[in-house]
Parts: sequence; C-alpha cells; structure tokens
Amino acid sequence: MKRFALGVLIFACLAWAKNYYVHPGDTLWSISRDFSVDLKILLIINQLNDQSIYPGQKLLLPEKYIVKKGDTLWNIVKRFNTSIEKIKLINNIEYNNININQELWIVSGAGEEVSEKAAVLAQAYIGYPYQYGEDGPMAFDCSGYVQYIYKQLNINLPRTAADQWAQLPATKAPEPGDLVFFSFSNNFIDHVGIYLGNNKFIHVNSYKKIVLIEDLNLPWYKKVYRGAKHATFSLFNK
Repeated sequence: MKRFALGVLIFACLAWAKNYYVHPGDTLWSISRDFSVDLKILLIINQLNDQSIYPGQKLLLPEKYIVKKGDTLWNIVKRFNTSIEKIKLINNIEYNNININQELWIVSGAGEEVSEKAAVLAQAYIGYPYQYGEDGPMAFDCSGYVQYIYKQLNINLPRTAADQWAQLPATKAPEPGDLVFFSFSNNFIDHVGIYLGNNKFIHVNSYKKIVLIEDLNLPWYKKVYRGAKHATFSLFNK
C-alpha cells in the first residue's frame, strides 16, 4: 500500500505522469486500478501483446483532457505533440468531431506514428516480386508483405488477410499506414494492402506479380473493396 499511497500523492500534485516504472509485484491490472486507467487503454498505448509485464519496465500513462470551447482534434494534436490517429483509436472515436466537456485520453509526445513509418517503409519494396506463400524479404504474397513491413517496426500481425481483417480494429476514415482489404471471391477477405493517403495504396499485385502502388478509385478496386483496419496498437497482436 505504500507504493499506491505515494502514487496517489504524486498524482494529486502533478496530475497524470507520462511514465510509470513497473515495481515488483505489480500487475497491469493493479496499475490500471491504481491510476484509474482502463486496462484496454494501457494495452493499446504500450503496444502490449498481453498483460505480461516485468519489474523496471517503462509504461506510458495517458493524460485525461476535457474538451473546451474552440477545441478541435487538430489543435489538441498540436498542443500535446500527438496524432489524430492515436487520439481516435484510444478514445474509440470514429470521426473527427468532438464535443465541449468530452473527456479524452491523450498520450503526449507521440511523435511520428508507427503506421506513418510503415507507409514510408512499404514503398522501399516497390517492384519486389510476388510469390504465393512468401513473407519476405525477397518475395511476398499480399498478407506476407503487410506482415513483413509491420514486423520491421515491432508490430506482429496475423499471417493471413482474413485473420488480419478479423482481428484488427476498424476505421471508416483510413490514414497512411492503415490496412485496406478486398474480397475478390465475394465470399471472404482474400487480399490486403497498405493505405498511403489520397486514395492510393501499396500492395502485392498477384496478376502483375510485383509490389506496386495503385488507386482505390479504380472501378475494379472499388467493386471489391471491403474496408480498412488499424494495424497498430491492436489488442490482437500475437
């Protein structure tokens, strides 16, 4: 109880600390309880695969912000040096609208998002060959390519497009680095790419046999497009 009492004292004086170092005997559940932060949020912002933690481990703790008159997501992002993607994901916000007195969890100092890095890294493999069942580094199928790109950034995704679709959180407004999914068979998800912005996406085209950038607005892709998912901060990373 001494540790918790000290934590309460620090909390009262300094509001939300940004970092917490795990003590012997801590569990993620006890940290969630002591700092009144939802367990799911702790998992997301710390990119944890499960609830396993160890003494000395540094964990991010979010700040709670109350939306004021005149606030927008854009000026909040600038104030806290974070990103719209992270705010929306942590707070389960689907669109860019926020309301006065709304409570938001914020992780400040986020810098460049992993997803944004993925969108850049993915383009380094333009022209690499398609090969069914391959997951890099010299050849890829569609889901192997996506999995390989995110693995370089320490994000572990499911292996198949169907499992990625089933296990990742959805977004109706994809941002660079989000995954875009297709159903060529009309029955199930069987193709995936990485969204780059401006309706462009990069993927392994099995017909042209290479990694290339294409347009989501092309009639063929519009017909088979099924939606987008966040690849980062997923509770389902294994």
